[in-house]
Amino acid sequence: MLKSLKNWIGNDIDSLNSVRSGKLNNLDKFFLITFAVFAALLYIPLIGNFYFIDPWENHYSHVAWETLEKGSFAKLWYQNSNKFWSKPPLLFWMLMPFYKIHISEFMGRLPIALFSILTLVGFYILLTKLFTRRVAMLSTCVLLLSPQYFMLSRQVMVDLPFIGLNTIAILCLAQYYIGNNNDSEYLYKIKKQDLYLYLFYFFEGWAFLAKALLSIVIPGISLFVFMILIRDFSILFSWKHLKKHLIGVCIYLAVILPWFGYMMISEGKEFFDIFIIYHHFKRTAGVIHKSNDLYTLYVRIMAYSLFPWSIFLPAALYKVLTKIVKKDGSDDEICEKRKILFILACLVGPFFFLSFSSTKFYHYISPVLPFLAIIVGIYLNKFCQEGWTLGTKIEAALAILFLGVIGKDLGNNHTLFLDLVTFYNTRKVPWINSWVYVTSIVFFLFGLSVFLMIFSDRIKKIAFYSLFIFSAGFMTYFFALCLPKISEEFSLKPHVEAYLKDSPERAPIADYYKWLRKSAGFWLKNEITFLHMDKDKSVLRFFEKPGVQYAILRNPDKKRFDSLMKRINKRGVTIYEGGQNLLLKVEGEGKKRDFTKAKEYIVSDLPADMIKIGANIDNSIVLEGFTFTSNKPDIVDGNYHSPEGKNIGINLYFRSITNKISKDYDVFLHTEGDQKDKRTKSDGNIANGAYPTPFWKEGEIIRHPTTIKIPEKTANSYYVSFTGLYQEEYRGNIKNTDKVQNDGNNRIELIKIYLDK
Repeated sequence: MLKSLKNWIGNDIDSLNSVRSGKLNNLDKFFLITFAVFAALLYIPLIGNFYFIDPWENHYSHVAWETLEKGSFAKLWYQNSNKFWSKPPLLFWMLMPFYKIHISEFMGRLPIALFSILTLVGFYILLTKLFTRRVAMLSTCVLLLSPQYFMLSRQVMVDLPFIGLNTIAILCLAQYYIGNNNDSEYLYKIKKQDLYLYLFYFFEGWAFLAKALLSIVIPGISLFVFMILIRDFSILFSWKHLKKHLIGVCIYLAVILPWFGYMMISEGKEFFDIFIIYHHFKRTAGVIHKSNDLYTLYVRIMAYSLFPWSIFLPAALYKVLTKIVKKDGSDDEICEKRKILFILACLVGPFFFLSFSSTKFYHYISPVLPFLAIIVGIYLNKFCQEGWTLGTKIEAALAILFLGVIGKDLGNNHTLFLDLVTFYNTRKVPWINSWVYVTSIVFFLFGLSVFLMIFSDRIKKIAFYSLFIFSAGFMTYFFALCLPKISEEFSLKPHVEAYLKDSPERAPIADYYKWLRKSAGFWLKNEITFLHMDKDKSVLRFFEKPGVQYAILRNPDKKRFDSLMKRINKRGVTIYEGGQNLLLKVEGEGKKRDFTKAKEYIVSDLPADMIKIGANIDNSIVLEGFTFTSNKPDIVDGNYHSPEGKNIGINLYFRSITNKISKDYDVFLHTEGDQKDKRTKSDGNIANGAYPTPFWKEGEIIRHPTTIKIPEKTANSYYVSFTGLYQEEYRGNIKNTDKVQNDGNNRIELIKIYLDK
């Protein structure tokens, strides 16, 4: 087999130390096949053997499932609202075909892993036109085996698709400016050099659909730093280049506008304010998440995210910096220097931008990871080819020293690799007994390999390539044995499974939480109530009904929860304990309620003058219709009219169609104008709190009084009132949307009122 492989590669092996100028040869194809197979063997087999990690994986899976369930595509759904506007849609589009087949950890992570493998393939192909094939091969191996890239390739998060698209795009930009392009080469009447620029904008357009404005910020700041480093702004602003960039901008807009333009036309300024202003500028300023670490955080994170290759990073940076400060040499040396400056710009610019951003999550620094891999790849190529001098021996000694420093942190904290991709990086998790022994052995072998490279060339090669084998084995150990145990602390799926086993009839269940935990909502497909522990009234209302309910809560919160249950003559019994959370079965008499006041809201028949609606909400309650109680609007030419500044009183009539209403619904009433000016709300407890929905009996008709508020001096020509049911962040789902006027966001349209000004 080896002989056949050698015959297939043939003389192409001689191109290992040359830059690719034409098509891929057999050596390139061999490397590509090797990367794809090796990455698939590392990334895919154990991809479903650990729980989805809170918060991102469960949250984004929930959005993908619910969007698919609603038959939607452009508008993303979460908890029965199609206003999930914190992220663009690409990740969810990737997930939906796989979730159509089956919903599981394996199917959720599979498209991410496949995308990661394609990124590695594109990474190598483009690097071979900038650097030698050996540098491209080493850089791709370093990226493939970097812990953060490894982790992100197996996580349902928006970051890996963005990293892949942004990296490929920037390398296309590098081809345009510093690649080995032949000006006489054309493809479909377009210069190949120009084609790379257009591909840059094409891929960044898709990067926008992955992580929005970072597709502008990351390449923009990289190009700006590059122009400063080479002291030449004409590469962007001269008409020769600028006109091509303008064409590229049109390509970028052509990619993003079908979705972004549709959302702007459909949702208007509210979408722009939330998606762009709130989730981008205010996140950067620390409004959403306050400043949570020093600007030096990412220096430490890069040491972990690139381990063990980060032990070579100080020497690698020193080498490339000394190379670029040398005086100009031959044309080839100048060209090589510009390539290194470009890679450094793609590292330095985004690093400082992300470091000085107020909100810092460990995975935010990941866009610079591929360019760190290139720097290390360039260094390793020189490190392995050059003879051993005093300088290289010192570099090897320093690498071993850094191995000890970084290895100590990793040895003391077995969750550091997971911390690279999760929000909860201070959570305590059970210790893995084998961790110290395995890390001690593996890190010793890392150090020994670097030390042995000092000796003969044959030993040097064996020791060098053993680094890749040890790295792959160590990450496989982490995923096979450590992560399944660690993930139990980051998911409520075991609690959900215990609940479904203990309550096949699906008794009401609530998550008693401090900050909304995503996994319970996803695995129970919205059939759970989220009760914030600071809202005692809502908690008591949910559990006060006689009978059985269930609660998921953290261990430290049980004492407070038990004290609340005593107030309503109930107690919780632990059914399942896992991680830091409990599943409780809550039983008891419940609070003795006086329903005397409820009688005025329970009616025997629907009014004859009721305007019919007939909206089925969650197959539990039907909004039959409404009547006017005060300031009834005039009817002119078949339309309702009212002066500005009027409060129009109405009664909503609901009918219970089951004896088991699990949610304690409230009623919302939103009144919005055609010019989006002066929106009003009249939200409140159903039946003024006298008769909560969990106590309703099948067939009962409940009257709910409320008010449509029409403001004064408004720019609107008419107002539309929307209503529906909700509990906390959950909005009741309209089941018969084809028969009820609604806005597509689970809001029932009641009435349109034209203003008489």
